[in-house]
Amino acid sequence: AEAAAAEAAEERKPFSRTPTITPSAAATPAADLNKPRKPMPTGRNTALTDTIALDCEMVGVGEDGRRSILARVSVVNEDGNVILDTFVAPTEHVTDYRTRVSGVRPQDLRDAPPFKEIQRKMAEILRGRKLVGHALKNDLKVLFLDHPRRHIRDTALYKPLTRPLRPDEKIQDSGIARGRGSRSLKDLCSQHLGMTIQGGEHSSVDDARAALLLYKKNQKQWERTIKDNIGPEVYKGGGGGKGGGGDG
Repeated sequence: AEAAAAEAAEERKPFSRTPTITPSAAATPAADLNKPRKPMPTGRNTALTDTIALDCEMVGVGEDGRRSILARVSVVNEDGNVILDTFVAPTEHVTDYRTRVSGVRPQDLRDAPPFKEIQRKMAEILRGRKLVGHALKNDLKVLFLDHPRRHIRDTALYKPLTRPLRPDEKIQDSGIARGRGSRSLKDLCSQHLGMTIQGGEHSSVDDARAALLLYKKNQKQWERTIKDNIGPEVYKGGGGGKGGGGDG
């Protein structure tokens, strides 16, 4: 019960509506030993830090439900503590909630804050900060926001975390190194962190924390690679240059 209370406290949000997440049954100490490890905060700092991690959940719109719009956005700081976690009112009629993956239900989006409000909040949070995530192109697309490439650390693009393209795959035009393909965040989390995410409905908080932990595990070499690619002067402060994967 104490563990469940602590987890609930960690995911409280300073300026957002709490997503409706079904709590799991209270586990006994013996059951906890067999419970899959999931990403958790690594420190007590709850401030907005220079490095943040982002993940979004989307729902489908349009006749076939294939086009995505934002439904939930989560941001954690460098210790993995929640800075923002909120559902977002849909800007179009939702035709597929994708609940099996997104975890989003119709009642979650009722009375949720409007998209423009969250977009403005996210623009403020992102400004001047290093952004960590997995396939961030998709998250930024549904937020209708840009971010400087040199400030992006994308675990889907960083070469040591990618895989060779399969024979039947086309070259990816996403900033990834030539001849490489992205791996799923779930697989990376399992292999490199020994943790489990996305066992059912996704949690954007868990996914943001997972990407952050992957970045921190590779941070030293990752930053050195980017610095070598763009030059020390650009790295310290001005201009654009390579970002994301750092090894393209």
